[in-house]
Amino acid sequence: MSDTQSLEAREHDHSPRRWAHDAEASLAHQAELGRTLREANPPQRLAYGDADHAWLHLHRPAGDGPWPLMIFLHGGYWKALDATATDFMATSWLARGWAFASLNYPLAPAATLETLIAESTQGVRYLLDQCEPLGLSGRVRLGGHSAGAHLALMSCLAPECPKTIEALWLISGVYDLRPLLGTSIAQPLDLDQARAHRLSPLCQSLAGLPHLDLVHGEQDPPVFQRQGEALAAQAERDGVTATVTLMPGRDHFDILEYAGEALELRPTETRG
Repeated sequence: MSDTQSLEAREHDHSPRRWAHDAEASLAHQAELGRTLREANPPQRLAYGDADHAWLHLHRPAGDGPWPLMIFLHGGYWKALDATATDFMATSWLARGWAFASLNYPLAPAATLETLIAESTQGVRYLLDQCEPLGLSGRVRLGGHSAGAHLALMSCLAPECPKTIEALWLISGVYDLRPLLGTSIAQPLDLDQARAHRLSPLCQSLAGLPHLDLVHGEQDPPVFQRQGEALAAQAERDGVTATVTLMPGRDHFDILEYAGEALELRPTETRG
């Protein structure tokens, strides 16, 4: 295979829209669900930093707290969407008695991938530090979709991230950036080999992480599924528990409307 063919193959393999039923319809439907939720139950908008992008939406259940919290980071290949894209997911968590935070972050190419990770980590730290005044119990899970799953995992690996997160909920994530080198996907990230290695969870030790709940759709790009399986295997080698769930019939986009069905809200130990 020539270099050009290899590049074309990698472009294809990492393009979720090519594998999806109807990506635009899924995104439009989810945006409408989010608008409906915000109109009926407006979330609290909180600033976790001084920059314009440093905000989050906090959705709380009805009644008295304190409540456990799910923090979630949206996808968009690090260059698109914002936290409103995943507001709709709060509905299923609120029904379980959990608060839900849609965490915003800066986008490439205006910000580097290192900055995206640092800002995501800052947002997570803010919520962990503010649990009591926000009516939260201190029981916290962290999750993300696609690029957001990558950011959630890298944030949890950051030394400055508190070690109290009880589990990671990672949906259709990107865990190895090296195959993206040379593709149009990587252009806004300005990646080189060294940075791609340094910023790939599959190139890091996972020791000390909390439990990993990894979820993929049957119609996710196969490379995403393989990376999830590889991450689970690496977690096991590093002494971290992990579960992998493949959801029949779901693709990279519509999976967000159903991923909660695969999640067990079991008690888990936090890291020491």
